[in-house]
Amino acid sequence: MRNLCAIALVCVLTACAKKAAPTTETTTTTTSPASGAPAAVATPPGAPPADGKYERVTVDGVTVPMVQVMNGGQILLVDTDGAKPRTWEEQYKRKRELPNGQYDLHKTNTNKNDSFEDDSIDREGLWVIDAKGNVTKH
Repeated sequence: MRNLCAIALVCVLTACAKKAAPTTETTTTTTSPASGAPAAVATPPGAPPADGKYERVTVDGVTVPMVQVMNGGQILLVDTDGAKPRTWEEQYKRKRELPNGQYDLHKTNTNKNDSFEDDSIDREGLWVIDAKGNVTKH
C-alpha cells in the first residue's frame, strides 16, 4: 500500500511540474569552481556568473586558462599564462553604474606586482561578460 501511495505522489508531482509556467531564468552549465565538474547554475539573462573561478573561457577573442569573478561581478581578473599559483595579468572593472555583466575599464598588470591599483588604465570601452565567463568587447 505504501508503494502505491508513493508512486501516486510521484505521478502527481511530475504532472504539476510539467504544467508549471516557464521562468525568465536560463540554466547554464558552467565549470564548478571547486571540483571542476559541470554544475547547473540558474542565471538571469545578461547577468555575469556567480563569484568564483572559471576555466577555459574566451576573453576578447582569446581562450584563457582562467578568470575570477569578484565582488558580485564588479571585478573580473584574467589569468593569461595558466601558471600556478595563479597570476592575474588583466583586470576588467566597472568604472560607473552599468547593467549586470558589463565592464568599462580594462587594466593590464604592467609592473607585475599583482596589484592593479597603481597601474594606468590600458583601455576604456564596454565589455560584456556572459553567464559562462566569456568576455566580449561591445
